[in-house]
Amino acid sequence: MNLRRWAWIGAALLVAVMVAAWRELRPSGPRLGIHTLAADAHALALAAETGFDTVVELFSWRQIEPTRDEWHWQHPDEVVAGAAYHGLDLVVRLDQHPAWAASAPPTVNAPPDDLEDYARFVAQVAQRYRGRVRGYIIWNEPNLALEWGGRPPDPVGYTRLLCRAYRAVKEADPSALVVSAGLASTNHNDAEAMDDRLYLEAMLQAGAGACFDVLGAHPYGFGYPPDDPRSAHEGLNMARIEDLRDRMVAYGLADKPIWATEMGWTVAGEGDHAWHTVTLAQQAAYLVAALERAQREWPWLELLTIWNLPGLEAIERLPGEFLGYSLVDPAGEPRPALAALRAVAPGRRASLWERWQRWVSARRQTRYVVLAPDTVIHLGDSEFGRPWRPLYGARNPSTVWQGVVYVPAAALARPGDWRLSLRLMQVNTPDNYVWVNGRRLEPALPGEDFSGSWVSVTLTVPRAWLRPGANDIALTVGRTLPVLQDTPFTWDDLQIKDVVLWR
Repeated sequence: MNLRRWAWIGAALLVAVMVAAWRELRPSGPRLGIHTLAADAHALALAAETGFDTVVELFSWRQIEPTRDEWHWQHPDEVVAGAAYHGLDLVVRLDQHPAWAASAPPTVNAPPDDLEDYARFVAQVAQRYRGRVRGYIIWNEPNLALEWGGRPPDPVGYTRLLCRAYRAVKEADPSALVVSAGLASTNHNDAEAMDDRLYLEAMLQAGAGACFDVLGAHPYGFGYPPDDPRSAHEGLNMARIEDLRDRMVAYGLADKPIWATEMGWTVAGEGDHAWHTVTLAQQAAYLVAALERAQREWPWLELLTIWNLPGLEAIERLPGEFLGYSLVDPAGEPRPALAALRAVAPGRRASLWERWQRWVSARRQTRYVVLAPDTVIHLGDSEFGRPWRPLYGARNPSTVWQGVVYVPAAALARPGDWRLSLRLMQVNTPDNYVWVNGRRLEPALPGEDFSGSWVSVTLTVPRAWLRPGANDIALTVGRTLPVLQDTPFTWDDLQIKDVVLWR
């Protein structure tokens, strides 16, 4: 009897310890996210080091499917792999039409002429990343004409797009969350913009409540601090998000959370937006205070995402207005806001079980995909018909391909060299090489015939050349024979796919 009583006491103590540990591991208040722009290994590592829980990234339709049924997966594949390596939740925004899908000019973001084209794109993405993406944001700020093909905002039309995309996501990945597009905060009601509160109400009247799991929002602070009262400045402040919440409650959707998928303050407002400008110190203080207010007052706000953190190559291409909101300056150096957030970010603390699963997975995994079998890269200086793809990066000549692969430290603990396998099509010259973290692998890629067939090649990679985390893989093409260099064929033309690092 005493033994049984002690067993019950022991079990109760164990449960109490587990509950306490769970409470300690679970962050209080909303998760803290960062909206990356053309995220690379550097941006994802910086996001994790700062303590962000979630990354929001745009998967541009026009970049992934520039031509109907021609898919370019390298960038999204690398973002998904990088987020998983760093233990970050990934939320993906799906918009930016390709030229073939809409009659609107590419200078605006336009809904497709045929909703089925967009639904097919959404389904392809959701199926490819099934179980690896937490949520999908369906379009961006459709209450602005600039994001709706230059046409007046149409909440009923957007609801049709949202509902069709909702079905596509749920059929491909039932566990993924569907997030409605974040609406731009505006008091305008004209052909250029529609008040986001009225737009949301029209969406809900059209039945949008059944077509999203999470309401997206863009509660920017403009030039005002995050504690600015709700009624101040005609509602153009962060507290405007309460107006959206009220409409959710009024339509019986109080159980659905809100995610702020963009928010922030700019240090470089331009033109009509110059009054939005705050100082670097204010930007840092306001972002911290915004998180604190959300923790204190808005339990229904599950995610607070700061706009933005660009990849290194994206910085020089960003408009000044975008960089004004960024957590890094135009030189890529951290702004004070980044250090301020690092001090308060709750982060995503993995449980012991998650860490154990990662360690076991790293010990068992033997193959690390650098470039998928269905992603073809064409290097050289000549455009050919199928089965050739357009030149990599839309550059001519395109002489260098670069990729990244994430390898956990546990996988590198075992002795022995590694291998890099790839499939090649039509190597003509002896000066094409693969590089790993800036070191050239030997020998050069072997030549083959002109039949347009794929051949497999395997190279040895010294284990000492690899490092935990992101590893850079590159391929460079050489010039053709001197006798040909005054013709259009200055560089060798070849294609690669199915690049795998393994041990």
